Amino acid sequence: MTRRPSAARSPAGAGAAKGPTDMQRGPEPSWMRWALPLGVTLVALVVVATAFDIAPHSGGDNAGYISLAYSLLKQHAYVDLFDPAHLAHTKYPPVFPAVLAGLMLLGVRGWIGLKSAAAVPTVAAVLLAYLWARRRMGSLAAAGVALVVAFSSAFVYYSHWVLSDPLFVALTMLALWALDHGTEARSAGHVTRGSTGGGAEDGGASRPGAGWLALGVASAGLAYFTRSAGIPLLVAILAWMGMRRRWRALAVSGASLGIPVLLWWLRARSVAGEGYVSEFWLVDPYNPDLGRVGVGGLLARMGTNLVGYVGTHIPMGIVGAPGGAVHLLGIALVALAVVGWWRALRSGAGPSELFLPLYTGLILLWPAVWSGDRFALPLIPLLLGYAAVALASLGDRLGRGPAMLMGAAGFLLLTLPALKSWMGSTREASACSAVVRARGSFGCYGSRVETFVDAARWSGANLPEGAAVLSRKPRIFYVMSGLPSRTFPFTDDAHTLLSLADSLEARYVLVDQWDSQAGRYVVGSVRQAPGAFCMLRGFGSSSAGGAQMLGILPPDQRVASTPSTSAERTYLRPCPASYVRGEGNAPYSSSSGAIPLLSGLDP
Repeated sequence: MTRRPSAARSPAGAGAAKGPTDMQRGPEPSWMRWALPLGVTLVALVVVATAFDIAPHSGGDNAGYISLAYSLLKQHAYVDLFDPAHLAHTKYPPVFPAVLAGLMLLGVRGWIGLKSAAAVPTVAAVLLAYLWARRRMGSLAAAGVALVVAFSSAFVYYSHWVLSDPLFVALTMLALWALDHGTEARSAGHVTRGSTGGGAEDGGASRPGAGWLALGVASAGLAYFTRSAGIPLLVAILAWMGMRRRWRALAVSGASLGIPVLLWWLRARSVAGEGYVSEFWLVDPYNPDLGRVGVGGLLARMGTNLVGYVGTHIPMGIVGAPGGAVHLLGIALVALAVVGWWRALRSGAGPSELFLPLYTGLILLWPAVWSGDRFALPLIPLLLGYAAVALASLGDRLGRGPAMLMGAAGFLLLTLPALKSWMGSTREASACSAVVRARGSFGCYGSRVETFVDAARWSGANLPEGAAVLSRKPRIFYVMSGLPSRTFPFTDDAHTLLSLADSLEARYVLVDQWDSQAGRYVVGSVRQAPGAFCMLRGFGSSSAGGAQMLGILPPDQRVASTPSTSAERTYLRPCPASYVRGEGNAPYSSSSGAIPLLSGLDP
C-alpha cells in the first residue's frame, strides 16, 4: 500500500512531492502509466479540434499580438507599428509575439494557422494538468481532473483565439510539474545515497533534480514573459527555494530570473510606456477620469472580485452555464480546494502550494473590470486537483468505496454540463465556419463589423502609402490594411480631434458603426467644423451598419463654416484627388482568409 509521506519523514524535507492518495491505493498497472496520459491528450485534441472557430476574434488584443510579431520580423524591434508614432511597446511581454513570429517565418499568413499558437498549448496544458495531478493522487484520479480541464468551457473558448492565455497556462503547469518531479527525483537520490536529511547542496544527492529544477525555473521565466501575471509564479519558486535553504539554487535562479525582469522593467521606465502597474492603481483603467484607488478601494475591489470569481468566473469557466446552481457549485469547489490545499500545505509547502494563494491574491486585487474566466484559467487545474485531494482525505475516513463514489459523482457533476457547453461550441464553430467561407473572415460578426473591415481593406489598397487613419479599432484596422491607425479622441470637441490628427499627420478618419462611439464623437466633431473635413468614400448602407471614410484637410485648406445641429444634414465637399492612389478603385478582397498585413513579409 502506497501511503502519503509526511513532512517529518520525507527525506527531501518540506516541499517533497506527495504520493498517491487513498483514492488510488495499491500498485498501478504499467499500461496505465502511458495509456492514461495518451488518452487524455487525444481527448483534449478532439475537444479543441471540434470546437475550433476559424473566425478571428473581434477584440483588439488578437490584432495587437500579430502587430507585435510583425514588428519583430519587419523592424527587428518591439514596437507598436499599428500606431502612427511607432511607440515602443511595454505592456505585453514578448514571448507570445515571438511564437507568432516563428509561425510567420514558417510561412503562416492567415488566422487559422496563427491560432495554432493557442490550440497546441491548450492540449499541452491538459496533459500537464494530468502529470501535475498524478504526483498527488495517482493516475486514475489525475485523469479525471485532466478530463474536466479538457472540457472546461473557458479552456475550450480560449483555445481558438490568438491570445497568450493558453501558452501562459501551459508554461505555468510545466513549471509546477517539473519542480514537483525534480523534488521527487532529488528525494530518491537522497535515499539511494543513504542521506538522512534534506538540505545538502553539493555532491551526488543534488544531481537527480538539477535538470528538472532548471526546466521549472526556465518555464516560470517564460510564463512571466508571456503574461505579466506570472510574477506570483516567480515569487513562489524563489520563496520555496528560500524555505528549503537551497541557497545556491536561489542565487542562480534569482539572477537568471531577476536580471531579465529588471531589464524589462527598466525598458518600460525609459520609454514611459503604459503598463499594467500604472493601470492597477486606477479605479477603472478604461475610465482614467475616475482617479486612483486607495486602501479602502482595494479592500472593496477584493470583495467584489472574490464574489465574482467564486460565484461566477470559476464555476462558469468549467461548466459554461449560468444560474444559481453554478454559484453553489463554485462555493463548494473552492471550499473543497481550500481543504485540499491546506492538507497539501501541511505535508510540505511546494511551489504549487505557494503559487495558488499568491496568484489568487493578484487577481483579487486587479481592477474589477479586468475580472473574468480568462484570468481564472491557471487556477482551474489547481482548484480541481486540490478538491480531489480533499475528497481523497475524506475517503481515508469513509473507506475506498465511498471515496471513489464521491469522486465519480463530482466528476459527473462538473463534466456533464461542460460536455453540453462543448457541444454547443462545436455547433457554433461549424455554423460560423460556413459564414466565414461565404462572407469573409469577420462575417460572423454582422454588417457593422464587416463594413469596418471592408473599409480597412479598401484603404490598404487605395490610400497613399504611409497614410494614417483615426479609427475605432486601430489594431484591427492596421492588420487588415497595413496602414497605421490610432483611436480617435472620445470627445466631440473638433479642436481636440483636429489637433491629434495634425500631430500624427493623420489625414483620414473612419466613421463606422462598430459601436456608438464614432457616431457620438467623430460625427459631433464634424458637425462643429464641417469645413475641416471632406467626403472620400462610403461603405455599405447607413441603415445596415455602413461606414464612411472622411478626409481631414490640412490646416491651410480648412474653411470657416457654420456648425450644424444634430437635426440638420451635414454636407461635406469631396476630398482632393491626392487623397487616393490613382482612381481609388484598386481591387481588394473581402473574403480572403489571409491577413493583409502579413503580405508585407513575402518577397
